Amino acid sequence: MRRTKPKDRARKRTLDDNEIRAVWKAAEDDGTFGAYLRLCLLTGQRREKVATMRWEDISPAGEWCIPSEAREKGTAGCLVLPDAALAIIKAQPRFASNPYVFAGRGSGYAQGVSKRKARFDAKLPDMPRWTIHDLRRTARSLMSRAGVMPHIAERVVGHAINGVEATYDRHSYKAEKQHALAALAGLIETIVNPTDNVVALRK
Repeated sequence: MRRTKPKDRARKRTLDDNEIRAVWKAAEDDGTFGAYLRLCLLTGQRREKVATMRWEDISPAGEWCIPSEAREKGTAGCLVLPDAALAIIKAQPRFASNPYVFAGRGSGYAQGVSKRKARFDAKLPDMPRWTIHDLRRTARSLMSRAGVMPHIAERVVGHAINGVEATYDRHSYKAEKQHALAALAGLIETIVNPTDNVVALRK
């Protein structure tokens, strides 16, 4: 029998509700890097796309148009972001000399993700090993849990659509992707801030 390698297991990792809650709460107190992590989870986008988000890519109406590089597998295109994501973006300092939402030194975007992740992990010593890419996989899984149809969720995360559907279906899915991200944000909110629905009965 073929043994499952640690790397194979890592590629299947998603965060459970307790882990999502722990990461989110720690991220709220971790400045720019914490904001970056929360936005990765709220959008389901690749870590590089979130890190290189530019102010000019976001319209006044809150639509993020993700640039696509040559020979890239594909992106989610344009996404109307939920209020939770826009609040995080608007809270970031904006510099006239730097075009990035998560600004670094000079005119570049914030670097040193590995070192920042290591410092962040120190806040969660009991949490099993996880990667930033796990947030993307978690977001995709949460969309299914929130009732988002698979073909919509796949478009949200920017997976390439192949075959006849890719050739003939030219619909933008803008509204559908907006609804999917809103559903994702709503589910994350219930996970991070669960409400107590137990009502005490009077004697």
